[in-house]
Amino acid sequence: MLRHLTHLACSALLLMGACNMPQGPQDPENTAPPISALDDPAHPGIEACVKGDVEAELQIARDFKDSCHEMVICGGLSAAFTITLVEVLVNAASGNSTEPSGFVYVGKGRYAAGTQMEITLKLAKDTSFGKAGDVIDFDLFNVANYFTSAELEAKASINTNGEAKTSLSIAFQGTAKGFELLGLEPGADGTIQTDLATISKNLGASILLETKILMSDERETSTIVYELESPATLLSSYLASGPMDMQLVKVAGSASATGQTISIKNWAMQFKASNSSGTLDGSIEFEIRGGAFDYVATFTYPHRKEPDVALGCAP
Repeated sequence: MLRHLTHLACSALLLMGACNMPQGPQDPENTAPPISALDDPAHPGIEACVKGDVEAELQIARDFKDSCHEMVICGGLSAAFTITLVEVLVNAASGNSTEPSGFVYVGKGRYAAGTQMEITLKLAKDTSFGKAGDVIDFDLFNVANYFTSAELEAKASINTNGEAKTSLSIAFQGTAKGFELLGLEPGADGTIQTDLATISKNLGASILLETKILMSDERETSTIVYELESPATLLSSYLASGPMDMQLVKVAGSASATGQTISIKNWAMQFKASNSSGTLDGSIEFEIRGGAFDYVATFTYPHRKEPDVALGCAP
């Protein structure tokens, strides 16, 4: 039996390191159980057109639903990337890795997670080294791109209200391009006293993220391939827990045994960080043609990982 290839891709990358979700407001996930015509033995909605081996004909829709769950996994990977980005200096001060788990800098502002996902960082406003919309063509996870030489010290504290704060002291000899994005000014003694919240705010207003996701999912009876893009979005939006628009570029789905193919009629999807690792909002409407009977299916995601599913006869 073929293994679920995309699950091994995005999910494995996510497990390579801790995936801390954004620390801003996080909407609780909708815990109502899904209502799915795929799971209902009567399969309401297709009574007028059903024929042949119904379960075999519906399998491609089930496979597509399972593939769509990878949007949650990759959305979580993006969220972890953004947290690591604002924590670069704190991690360096603590002696921890500053690299984003699962990603490798491949040049020209691009960070790749295997062949399944790519994030490009761009300027959100004009700087001395580029204009708004330009690619940030150096690795923002490398401390040397902020300071030519620096001594960093981080301290964590909790106030009487139970609120955590991470302070950062920086003594440096020179600055590099990335320093400008931090929006920090040295004190009279030439050192910088700041905190993680300030760095997060300043970087959040200075950086745009563009995301591409490419899924190629070979299953036992079908193959699902789709490509998604998330347009340039302020880092601050991600840090506030989203949403991240997932715009469809293309999709292809087929089942050779039944001769079926998938055709998308409507796609409107977003990922949003939540208190349970992330949710999907929106809907996907598609047609399945070429088997014993043609039908339509609609996945509706009401702030939940799993969709409600409705079926109907194709026009």
